[in-house]
Amino acid sequence: MKLFCPQCRLEQPREHTYCLRCGYELPRSLLSPEPVKQTRFFAGVKVGQGDPENAYMRVSCYLKEQVFETDEGSVTIPGHHVRFSVWAGDEARCVLSLPETEAAEMARFIIHELERLGDQTADTQPQPRV
Repeated sequence: MKLFCPQCRLEQPREHTYCLRCGYELPRSLLSPEPVKQTRFFAGVKVGQGDPENAYMRVSCYLKEQVFETDEGSVTIPGHHVRFSVWAGDEARCVLSLPETEAAEMARFIIHELERLGDQTADTQPQPRV
């Protein structure tokens, strides 16, 4: 969401409190807070007899540390990690967290291998006759 000065209409950096041009106090209360976690679900593919039907992977990127207070005490969930969980139905079968650096390396590995696979597939496709 972009932030504009209500006085002079200049677009502002999200972290500023006052307008760069006219000094008017910006309506920061209208900004949505930055998310502390982003989550995405990925559908699984059954490739073996022991693989569950309709399994999926949930990937959560924890961007900031979170502290939850309860009557029993507090729980701190650290930021800067990616959590992978494999689900079958409503049950998590396996969970693993990686530091951001390892998750980024994993993403590079997957992209590289898929690009390499795409190159091999392109080499085996029949070429059109000219």
